[in-house]
Amino acid sequence: MELEKAWKITEFSKLIDKHYNTVDQWFKALENKNIHYVNRIMGEKVYNEFDLEIGKYIKECRDKEFSLRIIFEQLPSIYELRPFPPDWSTGDTLIDIESIKRMMESKFEDNFQIAKSEIMEEVKRVTKELFEEQRQLQPPQKSPEEQKTERINEMLGRMRVERKLEDQAIQAWAELPDSERVRKVGLFRKDEDWGKRDAFIRRYVQEHIERALKEEYGIQ
Repeated sequence: MELEKAWKITEFSKLIDKHYNTVDQWFKALENKNIHYVNRIMGEKVYNEFDLEIGKYIKECRDKEFSLRIIFEQLPSIYELRPFPPDWSTGDTLIDIESIKRMMESKFEDNFQIAKSEIMEEVKRVTKELFEEQRQLQPPQKSPEEQKTERINEMLGRMRVERKLEDQAIQAWAELPDSERVRKVGLFRKDEDWGKRDAFIRRYVQEHIERALKEEYGIQ
């Protein structure tokens, strides 16, 4: 049985072609937001090929200047992300990889024995025939890879629209009078009201996203 490839953060970040501090921060944020879990061995994080695919996708989106917030929101729609252990709370739960492998091998063996029985073979044969009949009645289905590509293109299209709206919102904010954009800091100093600015941008995107998406895809 071929062993699954696994890397520590230093080697892993080189495969993504980003500094290990940056990659580590991405995956820490994913765990803090309860989006994706990274396996541990003896308390140390280890990254596998699935984590590598996710890391390369984040880098690709960051190179296109998409925000981490938007990327993280779209990840569950693109990948079947790794679930968290039942007792996950602080992020330092230990995962016994060998125990998980033994449990999975036991499950496979049980399923294999069931599949050998004549009853199961008959059920499989009948199911296959019914499936084939239904398949012939249905129009050609897109392959999993085509479906995945389509989802990615849709997500990237939405991110482009949101980025464009954010730029428009920033321009609209800059055109507001100082009385709406700045706040007093002390007796003689004024500063940009960043909290109010962020709320303005979010509200602008929410109010215009439907119209902008229709324009992007040519929907009347």
